[in-house]
Amino acid sequence: MIHGGLTESGSPPSGSNPGGLAEGGMTDSALSDQAPTALDGRAGADRSGEPVTLAESLMSEAGWGPENFGREGPNPPYLRIGGKLWVSLTEFEPCFASFRRDRGPFRSKVAIADHLAKYDAIMIDPLAFEECFGPGEGTETVFPFGAWLTIRGVGFGGLELWGKRQGAVTLPLDALAVASAIWLRKGDRCAEPKIPHTLAG
Repeated sequence: MIHGGLTESGSPPSGSNPGGLAEGGMTDSALSDQAPTALDGRAGADRSGEPVTLAESLMSEAGWGPENFGREGPNPPYLRIGGKLWVSLTEFEPCFASFRRDRGPFRSKVAIADHLAKYDAIMIDPLAFEECFGPGEGTETVFPFGAWLTIRGVGFGGLELWGKRQGAVTLPLDALAVASAIWLRKGDRCAEPKIPHTLAG
């Protein structure tokens, strides 16, 4: 049985193109000046349990709008990866950074670990690697694309992920900048054990 374009096991249906996942995400026309209301309605809908893109999750969970994302490139929306200094001024952590700073300084930067802690699994579309690292980098020999992976830790070295068949893998933070090619899922539908999130270096 297929739910939201994925089989019950969480993988794309046979014969489908995992790279096509981002095609159903937000496009240039969805991010045009005429379409902000369509994005607002999509992000505000109660879609618990359904996979969402990283962009959709930031809009629904962190209060971002279309103006917080970059539009230049073949697979928008995009975001920046940056760092956030803690109030203690002794710790620095990776964060999602808005393309445009708004009046809410705490909305312009969202801690990656805190945001991803709201989700149980992440799936990466090959487009994220193709855009960040060049043509030919979106292959199964580089990373387990199209598989739901549990997030074990977040640090400047990347996301520490774990998959039942893949074992431990690391996702470079740069790939998260292609917010239309990163899929997140809530709910305990993963076969992987739930491991607490840690801030790893």
